[in-house]
Amino acid sequence: MKKILLILFLLASQIFSQEIDISSALNQIENGNLHTASKILLELKAKNMNDPSVIFLDASLTKEGDEALRKYSTILEKYPLSKYADASLYRIFSYYYSLGYYKKAESYLDRLKKDYPESQYIRTADGKIPDVEEVSVRTENKTVTNETTESSVPYQEIKNYNFTIQAGAFLNEDNAKKLNEQLKQENYFTEINTKEVGGAILNVVNVGRFVTEEEAGPVLAFLEKKFNLKGRVIPLIK
Repeated sequence: MKKILLILFLLASQIFSQEIDISSALNQIENGNLHTASKILLELKAKNMNDPSVIFLDASLTKEGDEALRKYSTILEKYPLSKYADASLYRIFSYYYSLGYYKKAESYLDRLKKDYPESQYIRTADGKIPDVEEVSVRTENKTVTNETTESSVPYQEIKNYNFTIQAGAFLNEDNAKKLNEQLKQENYFTEINTKEVGGAILNVVNVGRFVTEEEAGPVLAFLEKKFNLKGRVIPLIK
């Protein structure tokens, strides 16, 4: 058993020592210098685009959520001993958590605890998962709306609204605004709630206010067909 652990330790040490140093690029991202970080990424890709650290940096700079998710998953599948494997797992957890898929997020948190018990991200992630899977629309989030904002609607008209439709969630704000504009053309109440999760800002597009979940169902079906999107009815927290 000790011999196996020693082999694994030596293998991990060898992988860590061979990985390209991306610390300068990560510092640039942290300071908001995405253009500089992107230039560094191009240089590192030219050296070794398959290096797990380079893949992690690439994922960190990827604006599309699904594509970033694919790159983080690649690190977990192909390079589980990478120095950024636990960070990749945490980013995947954060992505699903921010969308309100708490049970799926919890499965990745369990994996983080099992595969990387010494990870610094466990304490950050632990305790976030609620008992009931639901997405909250919180008033403290920054909101971008059309002309019919909540503040312009009399309280008597909205106090019994219990549900809305989450039409999409994007890392790229422009994509969220594009969908928001398309939905406004159908004369629906729309809003974009921004959430910061794991260092990334997710732009969640919500449309409509409904008294019952059943009332929202036909609207969701219409929007999914017309705009080729996959939405979900979510509760409003008052």
